[in-house]
Amino acid sequence: MWRHIAGSVRGASHERGGEPCQDTHIACVIDSAWGPGMVACVADGAGSASDSQHGSQIACEAIAAKARQHYERVGGFQIVSRDDAIVWCDHARSEINRRAEADGKQPRDYACTLSAALLSERGSAFLQIGDGAIVARRGGVYGVVFWPQSGEYANSTNFLTQEGYQDQLEFLASPSTFGEVALFTDGLERLALSFEGQTAHAPFFDPLLQAVRQTDDLEGLNQGLHGFLTSEVVQNRSDDDKTLVLAAKNPG
Repeated sequence: MWRHIAGSVRGASHERGGEPCQDTHIACVIDSAWGPGMVACVADGAGSASDSQHGSQIACEAIAAKARQHYERVGGFQIVSRDDAIVWCDHARSEINRRAEADGKQPRDYACTLSAALLSERGSAFLQIGDGAIVARRGGVYGVVFWPQSGEYANSTNFLTQEGYQDQLEFLASPSTFGEVALFTDGLERLALSFEGQTAHAPFFDPLLQAVRQTDDLEGLNQGLHGFLTSEVVQNRSDDDKTLVLAAKNPG
């Protein structure tokens, strides 16, 4: 069975401005006759968009719902295609557009990045648009599924809400199973990634994922994760919001 912990916290810049955390995450285990599956999504609302915290929430909820429907229909993620991912993203965009219309605003006011990991015993799939990253481990080796995207201008990235987002959408389907996965937004990139070699920084992930695998107190560990994300050492590395989802398959 999959175990997971997750947290999203405000960065110092948003605390100073009295602004909400614009990150969102969803992590859920799908337990069915097909066996356990895992769906994890993170989204980072654009700092320049007035309602991006709502955009990130809508995006995560829409993708997670579509992934669950697929799993329950097919029995795994072995036949997820890029076309499926685009259909799901189009659905998320439609939900954002509906919210924007109801609020009398524009979809760009809800701009957000999006990353998702879909894991099952019968295959896995990953998708991403924007910065942040997904790290997965198989056979003891960490891999960065997609390197964080940079936008057209310095310190910018790509968003689900932008026109032509399909050209920037990264997608990977694999028949392999992965025992551990981490998703995080750009506020943790400098801690979690080695930019020189474009690799995952194993000392960051090893103790965290080991704790997820071994703990009998996930609630307490989740509280510990919140304390870690709000700690001075982490907050000093970036004043942006920070989200981290950690999931591990219990071999027992």
